[in-house]
Amino acid sequence: MCVCVRARPRRSIRVHIHADAEFSRQTPDDQQMKVMGYFSTTPVEVTSGHDLDLAAVATQLSSAVENWNSRGSGFVLDRITKFVVSVTKFRPMHGGSSYFEAPEYIRKKQCILNIHNYDQRCFVWSILASLYPQKQNAGQVSKYQPLERTLNLQDLKFPLQPKQAAVFEKNNPTISVNIYSLGEKDGELCVEYLSREKGRKSHVNLLLLSHEVTGQRHYICIRSMSRLVAGRTKHDHRSHVCCSCLHVFSRADLLQQHEPLCVQHPPQMVRYPDPEDVDDCTVKFRGRKKQHRVPFYLVCDFECFLQPAADDVDDDDAATATNVVDRHKVCGFACYRVTEYEQHRTDPTVYSGDDVMTKFFEHVMSENREIPRSSTRTSRCCR
Repeated sequence: MCVCVRARPRRSIRVHIHADAEFSRQTPDDQQMKVMGYFSTTPVEVTSGHDLDLAAVATQLSSAVENWNSRGSGFVLDRITKFVVSVTKFRPMHGGSSYFEAPEYIRKKQCILNIHNYDQRCFVWSILASLYPQKQNAGQVSKYQPLERTLNLQDLKFPLQPKQAAVFEKNNPTISVNIYSLGEKDGELCVEYLSREKGRKSHVNLLLLSHEVTGQRHYICIRSMSRLVAGRTKHDHRSHVCCSCLHVFSRADLLQQHEPLCVQHPPQMVRYPDPEDVDDCTVKFRGRKKQHRVPFYLVCDFECFLQPAADDVDDDDAATATNVVDRHKVCGFACYRVTEYEQHRTDPTVYSGDDVMTKFFEHVMSENREIPRSSTRTSRCCR
């Protein structure tokens, strides 16, 4: 079988593989014992320049199986019961780099300033463009190069990632910075970095663009948040925007009442239902299958006794501040099958003795084999 996974043009994806496998072994009483094993790989990034390395994925799964079986269980792989390839879109968290044009719908709002830089310091030039507005040729980087010395750029690495904005704020105690990015749909904004510093002398809002083809990222200066979010409401005058949830208010006093409550929660993007989609904009109960009772389930209870841990303290516990006094030792269990079908009810299984967890595990696996057969016989009788 040959599988080729590539990122679609203008998209980056992560590939994550889950596999469920059935193992078996012979017990001392010549019975066959079956158990399930669940494995997954670490997410792999697939872009237009990097295809999925299937050999590496196969090696990772094989290593996971060998590690699972290396505990001396003696299980043998019988079959793969489920193999799922999960593909998710993601936005690479690269820092800002050289100039490229903003989307047309953003340019038409006349709410941004995009500096024509050809280095990886667009974050710096956009900060300076906000702090020192220029009347002529405001998009030329040469206007801001003489002003670079006014900023403390110590410990910053370029291209600068959004999380490094906190370092910039620490170096420049009179400036606070918020960083936003565009969502999947036109007009959507996401909060990449929200400053915790309030009331500083200067505040800067930046927009971090992502190139649709190359994935390149670029900082631009937001001149007007009101124009940037224009069109969200019917209010056709200057609006006041919450920097955390990006909610739009028509009056400044309403925003002032909202902000103390909003900052208590992490930044978020408000997404409204589609008014043209009846299912999306109508709240109704859809989980009908959750109204049905579960036909079979197991109720289990364990009994333990406390064993002093004075003579049983390992090195890991000794290295921590936790003082282990006693340990719970399992000494028995009871398991009861609950069902509304009388013919499939059984007496509770009670065990007390040695190797409790092995006995419990064997009992649960036997119920796992028996319950599907009981369910099949019941469904035939009900026809």
